[in-house]
Formats: sequence, C-alpha cells, structure tokens
Amino acid sequence: MNYMLFSLTREEKTPIYGTIFIMDKEKLRKNVKSAFLSFTKKKEEEILIIGKIKALDEYKRAETVLIYDALSDEVDLKDLLSDGTKTFLFPYIKGEEMFFGTRPLKKGMFSIMEPENKIEYPYEKALMLVPGRAFSIKNERLGRGKGFYDRYIRENRRRIHTIGICFSFQLFSSLPMAEHDQRVDIVISGGQ
Repeated sequence: MNYMLFSLTREEKTPIYGTIFIMDKEKLRKNVKSAFLSFTKKKEEEILIIGKIKALDEYKRAETVLIYDALSDEVDLKDLLSDGTKTFLFPYIKGEEMFFGTRPLKKGMFSIMEPENKIEYPYEKALMLVPGRAFSIKNERLGRGKGFYDRYIRENRRRIHTIGICFSFQLFSSLPMAEHDQRVDIVISGGQ
C-alpha cells in the first residue's frame, strides 16, 4: 500500500516528506520511530500544539482531561498541568484494561509513568488527549500495538471527546486500519 506523509501548515497543504511505501502497521511504526531520531523541532511543535489545545472550545469547556505522561518520542503536554481549572487524569494498566487515575505518578508497565494509587477516578464527561505513533488527516490512529487506547475509546466513546496528538512528521494522508482500531474525533499536529 502507498501512504503519503503530510505536514499540514497554515500556508500550504502539500506533502513535504514524500511518499512512503508501507507494507504493514509494524513497518510503519518502525519508520515513524526512525524519523523521530532526525526530528529537530520537538520543543517548537510542542509549544504550538499546546497553544492549539488551549484554544479549542472542547478544552475550555472540559472539567476533566484524560492526559498522558509523555515518553521521549511523544508530544509532552506537561505545560497544560498548570491549569488549575481542570482535573487531569493519567492512564494505568490492569491486566488488559486501561483506567485513569490521579497523581502522584510512578514508573509502571512499559516504563510509562502512571498513578501511584491505581484507583480509578470517576468522571461523567472528559476530553481525552491521545498519543500515538501516527495519525491521519482522516482521524485514523496507529498506536504502539497493544490496543489499550483502542479498547478504552471503544468502551467509553459516549463520554469522551478524543484528540489525537502528534508531531508534523507523524501525520499521514491515511493509515492501515483493522476492525478494532478506533478513530479519534480530531487530530492536532505540530504542523497543521
């Protein structure tokens, strides 16, 4: 299959990295991981992405935000945590399921920072900021391959509004999708 990698800027909507031929999801994950090694605009794009999130009506209205503690190759959103008007919840894993709880955090499964107490925090509605290896302009998402976010989104779709968060080089025209893969409601990229 042929996938076009896009970086959408305000000035132009043209592919800047060219065409990448992807055989399957795992190869795409590896290609994106390799592309990160030469990516030089991490901090610049993180500032841009955080500004875009704060400008969204969905963020302004949200009382509860499901957020993540970024791995080194993910968009770091910690600057949002200073917003005292929101309750920020972080994911943790129990068995094959993902739940959300409060800080403090400690290193957990897959070396991901997660709530120390592992007590699910109840909420009625929330804004969910979703990391991923890649996203598309069709709101498709490719995660790390374990399916935790896909299952959580599918089971909680009625009470969450999902925003895919990615750097400009992680945004494609389309992605390979399986039946269990979940789309996000919108995607925010460092290059949109």
